[in-house]
Amino acid sequence: MGLRSLWWMLTGMRNSRDSSTVDTLLSALNAGQLGQTLLLSGAVEAGEEALSRLVPRLLCERGGLLACGCRSCQIDWRSHPDVYELLPNGNTIRRDEAQLAVATLKSGPIWSPTKVVVIRPADSLGREAESYLLKHLEEPPAYAVYLLITAHPDQLLETIRSRAQWWRLTGGGPTSSGDAVFETLWTEPLTSERVVAAAYGVRARYRETGGSEWLRAWEALSIVHRQLESNGNAELAAAQLRRAWPSSQK
Repeated sequence: MGLRSLWWMLTGMRNSRDSSTVDTLLSALNAGQLGQTLLLSGAVEAGEEALSRLVPRLLCERGGLLACGCRSCQIDWRSHPDVYELLPNGNTIRRDEAQLAVATLKSGPIWSPTKVVVIRPADSLGREAESYLLKHLEEPPAYAVYLLITAHPDQLLETIRSRAQWWRLTGGGPTSSGDAVFETLWTEPLTSERVVAAAYGVRARYRETGGSEWLRAWEALSIVHRQLESNGNAELAAAQLRRAWPSSQK
């Protein structure tokens, strides 16, 4: 896939900066267009910011007004009776723990119009837990919202991702230079999805700054993405990326 094709792929994604992404999330909520199963992917800090702004609006008893004074707006969302956080016990979220989360949705909300289940990090879901959640993520109760928060969406089952409205958060990460962007790609084997996510952030920086470094980074990511799409070989793609962006050599 060339640079022009990658551009058109990226223009179909959500807004690029974390702050504007969350603003768009809230606009979608106000317009009644927000899904009931949301996948929020990005750096940990970006996920925290998105939760801190979105969850209170979901819980507000007066239609999502800011600091309206209702009970739900006066307490920390983490201690709200209509929120359940599904967190790993150790390194993995097990099936029985996922079952407990789903069980909380059998009855309606106590205070708010919405019950919220926050799953984080969603990539810690064990395969049995993911399989159990599939039908529940696809058909949640009318009053329920699932929020799956992860920095590594590629580690989730494709069937999980396909059931969610996916919002990519790019704030909170190391985006002060092209080198910092590429450093994030060496933490795990390269995948097409991770390269596209990096290109999405780079595109945002180029559009904001017009800097030649970001355009060069964008072109390098286009090259490695084309390599991955042609044969799926992560090692060859990594070698190609090091040639396209020599400063990222380890």
